[in-house]
Amino acid sequence: MLLLDRKTPKSILIIEALLRRLDVNDRDFSYFQDYLTRLKYGYEGEHRVDREWFEMPYLNEHYLLFNYEIENEFGFSHQVDTILLTKHFLLILEVKNISGRVDYDEQKHQLTRTRPTGTEDILTNPFDQLHRHEELFQRILSKLKISLPIEKAVVMANPSSIIGNVPKSPPIFHASGLRSFIKKCLVRHESKLTTSQLDKLAKYLLSNVVARDFDLNISVERIRKGVLCENCNYSVVMTYKRGIWSCPQCGVQSRKAFLRALDDYRLLISDRITNQEFREFFHVESMYASSKILSRLNLKTVGNKKGRYYIIPEDILNR
Repeated sequence: MLLLDRKTPKSILIIEALLRRLDVNDRDFSYFQDYLTRLKYGYEGEHRVDREWFEMPYLNEHYLLFNYEIENEFGFSHQVDTILLTKHFLLILEVKNISGRVDYDEQKHQLTRTRPTGTEDILTNPFDQLHRHEELFQRILSKLKISLPIEKAVVMANPSSIIGNVPKSPPIFHASGLRSFIKKCLVRHESKLTTSQLDKLAKYLLSNVVARDFDLNISVERIRKGVLCENCNYSVVMTYKRGIWSCPQCGVQSRKAFLRALDDYRLLISDRITNQEFREFFHVESMYASSKILSRLNLKTVGNKKGRYYIIPEDILNR
């Protein structure tokens, strides 16, 4: 049973919004372009591995949690790509979408990727990440008085990656080997939990999900204001008149073009906005017009008169 679905990471949504709003000549534009490419590449790899789970009828009672985030008792975050809960064991997976050859130096705790060109890169060490996650889940199981073996593995999502010199434990293998690995784990571990205990563990983990903040540390002054024309690749600011947003360059008109800009505001600045802030960001001069636009969205409001602000929901694009 899929308990926690894999949604597009907020980091991807925020950087996409930022790239729409940054000037192409901004000193950090290329950096964030590369950053977004890496994030999307990793996300695609996780999705590639996710498909493997739906061809395992032998799992029986189980829970899957994708992109699980939790804060430990010391106030530090854990982000786990995939968690599998069964009556036999708990599995923690780190998914890597890496091209080229990977090697790991156990003494240096260093993961190296060698590209086809011969260039070497130092990558984030997934093995130490797994050990850290394992220690957390050991403490959670102890707290809940649940005895359950913990398995862990690194899964390579890119079928062209070459696995070189790596440790035997925790294992590292291609996504195509996941089903075989799960079968071996089921054989190795007998059933330990009752259905109620498994449900108890699943509910505890789900109730303790804590989404991390993603702060770009970009000053608001660097973010372009206004409703940007999608037809012009967000390079032109649209004008507003009598309920319609118009592009002075391509001539496209829309009543809903501002929703994308409102979502950008939510992601980059704040999920709350006042009438004055709306007028300043969207270049709407009339207080009456901005009030009319906001009221039509049926947004949740807080406060009265001058102190009133509107809450921008995550599904604003569907309004």
